[in-house]
Amino acid sequence: MIKTAHEISNENGYIKYNFFEIHPDLEAIIAEDYHTYGTDKYEKQEYCEAMYKKNFYDKYDESLYKEVYDKYINNEKFKEKAMFVYSVIDYDKYKQFVKLNPEIENPNELTITYSILDSSGVKVQIYNLAITDISFVF
Repeated sequence: MIKTAHEISNENGYIKYNFFEIHPDLEAIIAEDYHTYGTDKYEKQEYCEAMYKKNFYDKYDESLYKEVYDKYINNEKFKEKAMFVYSVIDYDKYKQFVKLNPEIENPNELTITYSILDSSGVKVQIYNLAITDISFVF
């Protein structure tokens, strides 16, 4: 696993970090600015909203896919997870990855784990995403 930490905030010496654990095979799909997620340097909100609209609202008619809307599209926790994926995964790199990997034997092994780590060593896991979770939102 590739492990990276990036400072999110520093308040009176109490520091919080984005902490990513990325399977080496997924490094190729990570966005260049993934580490800005959750920081004041994060600038992808509009892009993520557009991706969510394209991949969900524009794809599914609410009257025909009521269950999809109830379970996923109108579910705030699901939307937050999808927005996270759009924030850290480069869509063009992801498309290339799919072309180069038409079959994946062990998709549950290809994971990205995102946690918040603080200066006292406390780590809170926020997301543990497999490639199947990532592919679902695209």
